[in-house]
Amino acid sequence: MKTNSLKIRICVFLTLFAATFGFAQKQNGIQSFTLKQAIDYSVNNSYKNRGAALDVKSTIAQRRGFISIGLPQANASAAYQNYISIPVQIIPNFIDSRLPDMELKFGKYNNMTVGANASQLIFDGTFVVGLKAAAMMVDMSKLSMDKSIIETKTTVAQAYILVLIARENLRILDSTYINMSEILEQNKQIQKNGFMDETDIEQLTLNVSNLKSKKEMTAQNILLVTDLLKFQMGININDSIILSDKLSTIIDQAVAANIIDKKFDVNMHFDYKLVKSAEMLQQQVVKVDYSRYYPSMNLIFSTSSNTPRDKFDFFNSGKWYNTTLVGVNLSVPIWSSGIRHYKIQQDKFILEKQKITTKQVEEGLQIDVQNSKLALKMYTDQFYTDKKNLELSGKIYKKTLVKYREGLSSSMDLNQAYLQMLTQEGNYINTMMQLLNNYTNLSKALNTF
Repeated sequence: MKTNSLKIRICVFLTLFAATFGFAQKQNGIQSFTLKQAIDYSVNNSYKNRGAALDVKSTIAQRRGFISIGLPQANASAAYQNYISIPVQIIPNFIDSRLPDMELKFGKYNNMTVGANASQLIFDGTFVVGLKAAAMMVDMSKLSMDKSIIETKTTVAQAYILVLIARENLRILDSTYINMSEILEQNKQIQKNGFMDETDIEQLTLNVSNLKSKKEMTAQNILLVTDLLKFQMGININDSIILSDKLSTIIDQAVAANIIDKKFDVNMHFDYKLVKSAEMLQQQVVKVDYSRYYPSMNLIFSTSSNTPRDKFDFFNSGKWYNTTLVGVNLSVPIWSSGIRHYKIQQDKFILEKQKITTKQVEEGLQIDVQNSKLALKMYTDQFYTDKKNLELSGKIYKKTLVKYREGLSSSMDLNQAYLQMLTQEGNYINTMMQLLNNYTNLSKALNTF
């Protein structure tokens, strides 16, 4: 019993703790995302994907509306007519031809007609062929949504990485700024004692000032790219988010993924799927054009009741006269003066052009993927080289600084070492960005997100 009581207390405590923790997270309004979580979140929440989902629903509704054309159609009608003057018909006097013509009034002053009619499509070549075209349009709409999703994943990944690279750049600049500021303060003390030229202090001051400006610009840039990331994900830009993945982890994953060796199948690329679907849809359009030569047939049914009255008393008892018919309407196209013929020719030319576009996209994608693989390999190798060069330039600067303090090197040597270190920092950041951009673009082409 004691054991059961203890278990219950623990469960209650954990429940309250979880509820409190969840409430705190909600109160703070801060969400944490790994790169994968950010990508997954954007699939359902990005503005672009939400719009694409509505496009799919709209296309499905259009297809269902087209299907409805082949289903029974029914309408009801009611009409009231009041003759201020009843029509008069003049006929010869058949009783005595010597007398004037007879003037006859037909009808009543008030007339009410109610009726209903229905029709059912029996055969229409345009409708039959158009059904498949409507289904193909839905498929194309879904392909467009798939394209939107993969493009959103790519833009979110690139924005996420851009924020991390900007933060890495700020970290490097901040570290350099702290070191340079300390050196500047130390050298100011040395200069006061008369052991250093004032020009050297001014050069160091200029370097520190430049670093400070770069830091401020980079910090502002981080805010901008973070807002861009939130926009791509579909998060309110006023909300705060935390990026929990490290840049080094993403780089390691990009290298370990080894997507350079993955085989590219152009038939699986969404751009190729779209142009190929457009080609097939155009083929269906040509078939629709040919179907306009086929006859069409409809079954019709109509019924109506009419009651003429001298007074407006239709709601009282009175006789109604019914008319009911059932029939078939057959329409056979015979001659259109070339309208149908030239419409087919026009759509055939469009089809041939679409085939050229399909081939162009196929070959273009092959070239783009091959170039991306080569670029990814090149920037991967260059990344490790630039990383070593950055470390080496830092060591060179530190050694030059020691020599400068001991009077074994000039201020020009120190400034040159400083500029060399900044150049290597820029190369390192740029190569890192190029490496990850090519990785995300290739992942997009191979659909490995």
